[in-house]
Amino acid sequence: MNFNRIHLVSLFILSLTYLISSKPIELTDKTWKDMLCGQWLVEFYAPWCPSCQHFESIWSEFSDAMIAKEIKVASVDINDYPSLSGRFRISVLPTIYYVRDGVFRQFNGERSLNGLKNYIEFQEWQRTEPVSPYFAPDSIPMSIVSGIFDISVLVKDAYTLLQDRYGWPSWLIYIVFTVVIIIIGLILGFGVLLLIDFCIAGSPKTDLSGIPDDSRDVEDLDESDLQRSPNIQKSTKQTNLAPTLIASSTPQRPTTATKNNRSSPVVEIQDEDALLDEVLSAGQDDTDDDDHSIRRRRTNNQ
Repeated sequence: MNFNRIHLVSLFILSLTYLISSKPIELTDKTWKDMLCGQWLVEFYAPWCPSCQHFESIWSEFSDAMIAKEIKVASVDINDYPSLSGRFRISVLPTIYYVRDGVFRQFNGERSLNGLKNYIEFQEWQRTEPVSPYFAPDSIPMSIVSGIFDISVLVKDAYTLLQDRYGWPSWLIYIVFTVVIIIIGLILGFGVLLLIDFCIAGSPKTDLSGIPDDSRDVEDLDESDLQRSPNIQKSTKQTNLAPTLIASSTPQRPTTATKNNRSSPVVEIQDEDALLDEVLSAGQDDTDDDDHSIRRRRTNNQ
C-alpha cells in the first residue's frame, strides 16, 4: 500500500515537472525588442547547422533551469529572419547574447549546461565587455544594416517570383534589375543635389562690386573719374600748363614703386602731385640759373 502511494507521488512530481517545463521563447523581427527589458539569454541558430542541432537539447535544459531565476531564454531562427542576423552581426552559429537592461554582451564561455549556469550564477558576465553603443543592435548603424538585409531578401524573393512563376529568363531579370537600380540611383543623386543646393542657397555671397580696381593706371581714367575727383582735375590742369618743362626735366621715379604694386588710384594721384611739385621746383631753379647767367654776361660786356 505504501509502495503504491510512493509511486503515485513520484508520478505526480514528474508530471508537475513536465507541466512547468519552459521551452525557449521564439523571437522574430517584430518582437526582438522585448529583450531590451530585463535579463535575457538569446541564441541565434539555423535549422541546417549541425552545431545548433547538437546544442538544442542543452539550450532546452538551460531554459528549464532559468525559470526560478526570472531569466528569459529565447531563440532566433536566422533562416526565417535574416535581418536580425545583420542587426546582431552573426558570423558563427550558434551565437549567444546576454542582455541585461538593454546592454548587450556576447557569450564566449563553454557551451555546456554547467558553463551556461556558471555564467549566470557566478556573474561571469561582468567580465565580458559590453557591445559598443555604435554597434549595438538597437543603434542607428545596425538598423541601416538590417534594412540592407531586408532589401536583399526582397530582391531575392522578386527574382524567385519572376523566374518560377512567370518564367522570365535570368538575363531579362538582370536587365530589369539593372535598369531599376540606375533609375533609383539617378533619383537619389538628384535629390542629394537639391538638398545641397537648398542648404547653400541661403549662405551670404561676397560682394565684389565695392572692391577698388587697382589694375587701372592714372592714364586710363575716363572723364567721369576726372569729374568726380578734384585732385585729378588739379593735377591735369598743372600738367597742361607746363608740358615742355615736364618733358625736359622729368626726374627718375623711385625704383621701389612699380606699376604692379600700386595700392590705389588715390596713392597714384598723390605721387603725380609730388612729382609735379619736384618738376616745377627744378624748373624754377633752372630759370634762376639762367637769369643769373644773363646778368653776369651783361656785367662783363659793360
